[in-house]
Amino acid sequence: MIAKLAKLLVCVFCCLITDNLFAQQSKLSKIITVRDGLPQSYVSGICQGRDGFLWISTLNGFGRYDGREFKQYWHSSTDSAGLSNNIILNLLDVGNSQLLLSYMDGRMDLFHTETEKVTHLGNQASFARLKDESGFFKSLITNKKGLCWMIAGDGGINQIDIHQNTLEHFSPGELKLQEPVWGITFQNEKVLLLTKTLLSIRGEMNGLAQTFHYPFKIVNVSRTTSENFCLPWTRKNGDLIIIDLKGITVWNPVSKVVKQLPLVRKKGPSRLIAPSDSAGNYFFEYEDGVWLLRPDDSIVAWSPAVASLKGTPTSMYIDYSGVLWVGTNAYGLRQYNLAKTGMPGYPNQHSFVIDVLSHYGVGAKQAAATFLAYSQPFANRMTTWKNQIWIADIHHETPSPQLVLFDGQALTVKTFHRKDSAGTKEKHIIKFINFDQNGVLWGIDQNMHLLQFNTNKLTYDVYPKIDLDPGDGINGLIPDSKNACYISSPNSLARFDPSTGVIEMLTNNLPSKDLLTIRNDPDDTALLWIGTLSDGLIRFNKHTLETQQYNIATGLPNNTIYSIIPGRDHQLWCSSNRGIFAFNKITGGIRSFTSRDGLIDDEFNRFYYMLLPDTSIAFGGPMGYTIFKPETLKPDEFNPMVTLTGFAVSDLPQLPAPLAHLKELHLSYNQNFITVSFAAMQFDFPDKIHYRYQLRGFDKDWIITGNENKVSYTSLPPGNYTLLLNASNTSGKWSSHFLSIHIMIAPPFWETWWFYLITSILLFLLIYLILNARIRNVKRAHARQMQFEREAMELHALALRSQMNPHFIFNCLNSIKALIQEKQNKNAVKYLTTFVSLIRKQLDNTSNQVALADELQTCRLYLEMEAMRFDGRIDFHFDITGKELLEQVLIPPLTIQAVVENAVIHGLLTTEAGGRVDIKVYCKDGYVNCEIKDNGIGRIAAARLKEKSSHLHHSKGIHLLQERITLHNLIHKQDDSMNTIDLYHADGRAAGTMVIIKFRQI
Repeated sequence: MIAKLAKLLVCVFCCLITDNLFAQQSKLSKIITVRDGLPQSYVSGICQGRDGFLWISTLNGFGRYDGREFKQYWHSSTDSAGLSNNIILNLLDVGNSQLLLSYMDGRMDLFHTETEKVTHLGNQASFARLKDESGFFKSLITNKKGLCWMIAGDGGINQIDIHQNTLEHFSPGELKLQEPVWGITFQNEKVLLLTKTLLSIRGEMNGLAQTFHYPFKIVNVSRTTSENFCLPWTRKNGDLIIIDLKGITVWNPVSKVVKQLPLVRKKGPSRLIAPSDSAGNYFFEYEDGVWLLRPDDSIVAWSPAVASLKGTPTSMYIDYSGVLWVGTNAYGLRQYNLAKTGMPGYPNQHSFVIDVLSHYGVGAKQAAATFLAYSQPFANRMTTWKNQIWIADIHHETPSPQLVLFDGQALTVKTFHRKDSAGTKEKHIIKFINFDQNGVLWGIDQNMHLLQFNTNKLTYDVYPKIDLDPGDGINGLIPDSKNACYISSPNSLARFDPSTGVIEMLTNNLPSKDLLTIRNDPDDTALLWIGTLSDGLIRFNKHTLETQQYNIATGLPNNTIYSIIPGRDHQLWCSSNRGIFAFNKITGGIRSFTSRDGLIDDEFNRFYYMLLPDTSIAFGGPMGYTIFKPETLKPDEFNPMVTLTGFAVSDLPQLPAPLAHLKELHLSYNQNFITVSFAAMQFDFPDKIHYRYQLRGFDKDWIITGNENKVSYTSLPPGNYTLLLNASNTSGKWSSHFLSIHIMIAPPFWETWWFYLITSILLFLLIYLILNARIRNVKRAHARQMQFEREAMELHALALRSQMNPHFIFNCLNSIKALIQEKQNKNAVKYLTTFVSLIRKQLDNTSNQVALADELQTCRLYLEMEAMRFDGRIDFHFDITGKELLEQVLIPPLTIQAVVENAVIHGLLTTEAGGRVDIKVYCKDGYVNCEIKDNGIGRIAAARLKEKSSHLHHSKGIHLLQERITLHNLIHKQDDSMNTIDLYHADGRAAGTMVIIKFRQI
């Protein structure tokens, strides 16, 4: 009876579960196989490193996944530093960017995810016991601080210290357990050991343990195989979750609360092999499917086994972005997106309009009463104002225009009549309709007449025909608030003023001539948005006629824009050939939806769009349609990390550091070709992620590459740069994580500052040497010239002296002659004796310079001769100071004597009374001054006498003296001078002459 009751309760519970089994259906996003780069189809372990990469172990190698491609790692017998084996049974993240790889042969490796260095564990003999216990590798747990534990083959525990590279075994007896360990987990820095009857909690294996006996029974626990063990899980509140053959037990050892959830298994006990998601759901394998245990302890068949989905889950992992990864036994890696809201897709049943309105209670009977029942594909044109949708048919021809109105509840046909009923009976086939910003409905007919409808009175006005070729048909009509309508066709855009009939063609202002749709900007009336066939989205300014283009290069998922519907928060919702996307007008961000998000197909059609009264948006395509409310689409708030996946530099065979550590790069001038690949560590929809980069110091702004994640720079000039890499999430929001690499390209040596400095120094030195050589040559030439001139001047001075000597001798001989003629023989002898002394002195002096003392002595002898000659008529006086300088100062010979002689002959002897000559020598201002003063008749009177005696010999002494002083200055680089001063009495009569000769004091 009890057994029957138990069976009944199990049936009832299973029925309750069945009601809830498909309450939350999972959506499989992708299956990754060896064709995508997976090393092997049996996935034994999955984890995510702190750099964001997904690491996957298989039974034939190891792989790193960046959302786009794999990097594979293999064991090679020729590489002792590589993996120890290719058959990897378990993969465990032990912290500090290290993964613990466990192999079929019992060996273990530590793999560093940043440096990719492999450390082989098990060098000590204690690791040898793992050779026969590889089946328990799945029980490995870690505290991520260097310690790992696993169940041993004898029911005990193996403790592995990865830092010390040691293994320590604890038998059940050493653990003070009466039964073998059946399960192991970790909570709050303590290890939890489970046996068949109790829970043992301990901080250290050989320390004190806290023991709790089960208030329940573990069913069908057998240790006949190493696979038959349990990995219980713990919740933050202390709940312990245990799975056996009977079901799931939720037990809190502290509060002693127990919940047993029946879930009968046919294939042996399972394990909770994934952590909880952000909501606290725990995923586990059940009968080849993926089920979950909710925080309220309800069980959901989240992704039950189906015939079309082969394989048994072997490993599970939830990554940082909320993707559930499920590895299978030989059927690849499954990807489930947990956190993203999709977009519903519905297959086409009737026309786009009827299918969409069927969601709002419009049945086939209502549609049959309107032209919608027989409208051809692409024939309907729709526009919305508040809670009204007005629909036209471009083929529907009636005497009066007809439109279908959906008011949120029912369809009705509205027939409009022309205001001036006396007007022409021309039929109008409506080709396009749209509301202006004031709620006035406008249309355009087959003859290019603009129509203005009154939706209350059901009347219309007709404007003159527009001179515009519609081409393949009108695809856009925007009634502007400023008495202008913008009209588009596949090949043209025009602005028409209904009040004046003036039309302005704007097509030449656009970067594209293939137009599909136009739409007013609801936030800025000056802007018009244009969708094109192959050139993306165009923003057109009506006032300035300026455009800005957005396409795949700037991040759009596709360049074909069929339709545009403005939404909230600056969003433009667009349909394309790559699904539906929202474009943020302010940030340029893109959020796209494709068939992977639930749409029937990625391709959509033009004219298949509708804004519904409840603010829902509908888009349609050849395979199906969608209806959604933008505000219900939960945005992606994940901030993906950006990680380098490749970095290639010309002429650089090896990078100086692993990619994960590459923060700075020094390159030579010829290593200026750089290619960088990077990836956002968000794996749910890699095709929705956009990338951008900027090389600061080279690029002025960010460069958006869309979904392209490679950067290339060629011929970079030398300089300091910073490469910034960034990515968006799947909602188009740019991540706050930036990858920064400082790149320094050294200039060639001939462009360095030191080369410029050395070159400048050498150039200056060369110029100096050239100029110095030139100056030396010039100086030598000048010296030769000066020597030549000096010799010439000395010869000239000698010639002048030669002229002076005969002149002096001639005068002396005349004096001797006069004495003899006057029979003054005694005086003549004395005179002759003095003359001989004077002549001997002159003959002894052969140099062109004499000491001033000698010159003064010559003057004294001469004056003595003249005094004797003229019998006392001549008087003289010498006043000399600074006699010590007389021998030092050198002057041309007969310099002072010539002046004295001139004073005697021309100043004194012209008078009967004679006169006096005073010679004064003194030093002043660095010069030795010689003053020769006489009290003769003066130069003016002497000049008159010369004129009267012009027939006589003219004295050249003073003239020759001036030339000799000039030559003396040139030869000896001195500034000697001679100055003559006329002396006068107080009454103005001539009082004589004074000559001052200055010699530079040496």
